[in-house]
Amino acid sequence: MYRIIAKTLLISAVCMLAIAFAVPGAFAQNAGLAGGSSEAVYKDIKVMQGTAADQLIPTMQFFEASLGVTCNHCHAADRVANTPMKETARQMISMVKAINKDNFKGAKTVTCNTCHRGVSRPMALEQLIQETAQTQGADSAARAYRALRERYYGRAAYDFGEPTLDIAAFRLARAGKFAEAFAILGLNETQFPASSNLATFRANISLMKGDTAAAIAAFREAVRRDSTNGEAQGRLRQLTRP
Repeated sequence: MYRIIAKTLLISAVCMLAIAFAVPGAFAQNAGLAGGSSEAVYKDIKVMQGTAADQLIPTMQFFEASLGVTCNHCHAADRVANTPMKETARQMISMVKAINKDNFKGAKTVTCNTCHRGVSRPMALEQLIQETAQTQGADSAARAYRALRERYYGRAAYDFGEPTLDIAAFRLARAGKFAEAFAILGLNETQFPASSNLATFRANISLMKGDTAAAIAAFREAVRRDSTNGEAQGRLRQLTRP
């Protein structure tokens, strides 16, 4: 299933951050790097000039962990000096340096992990599921969600809380993809079967579709699940008023 995710991410890939320089064929010993700059030891240093040479490898390892990638994500196997991904990485590193210089002082800074959180494409899960459902259908979106949940649950990469799929479903409905929206809500309901808020989303999407009877039934279910759901109570009064 993860191949499906990888294909999805590659199709809609956006700017990614990783390492920004070409590494020589053999790294020097750490003892020989102490006190020197990266550009004095390594080739093709563009945006990391001034970085201590003995900090180069730890910095790259941090990039790898932040994006969940390996060296070859940016470095071509044949040691090509410039690759499209490497050029993008340089732009992103420059952007991060500018943000920190202009907005932060001291220890408080942003890093690649601030947005990427262990994934190469820093996208909110609701957006990823919405786009997958729109382009490949609800079944593919459900498979993508389950695969991501299996791999990343408990980590900071994605939010697997209830609102994520509710929001994805609502956005699909606004795009006129009602079948996909209800399918995503159904997926969410298998995880949160007692959620009053989820039933409210179902009701509102039913109203968007023009199905008042279904909306009333869903609002009633929302109130049954939580008698303090003010939105559902108010919409029920509006819809059932003589």
